[in-house]
Amino acid sequence: MKKKNSGFTLVELLAVVVILAIVVTIATGSVIGIVNKSKENMSREIRASLKEAAISYVIDNFRLSICNQNISNEIYEQNNIQNLDLNTTTCAKAVHVETLLKEGLFEDSKGVCNKDDEIIVYHYSDGVNSDFKAYIDDTICKH
Repeated sequence: MKKKNSGFTLVELLAVVVILAIVVTIATGSVIGIVNKSKENMSREIRASLKEAAISYVIDNFRLSICNQNISNEIYEQNNIQNLDLNTTTCAKAVHVETLLKEGLFEDSKGVCNKDDEIIVYHYSDGVNSDFKAYIDDTICKH
């Protein structure tokens, strides 16, 4: 009687394992890229919310529109602010993340923000247009 051999050889099993390893490696790289992009988008959205909350807080609690103190170079240097024209900025106020959390203007449900970080709200006026804007460093509330 002839014996029937069924099953897979060691070479066949090894080939399948190698193919699976390649597929998993490619998929892992894609998933990591998607996760990093998602974190980046979330950080950007959190910073945008912080800006809005800080502007709202300053408008409600301070009168920057009638401020006669010019913003100093010291504020720019301390906060590493770039691309802001001193000639169009009449004054500024630093607001801590902790203040916005206490006031209920911002919620950090993910716990990614440092409470000591500052958002700089400044009054922008070029003679024609006037508005409140906020500066926030890219490193704030980043994973």
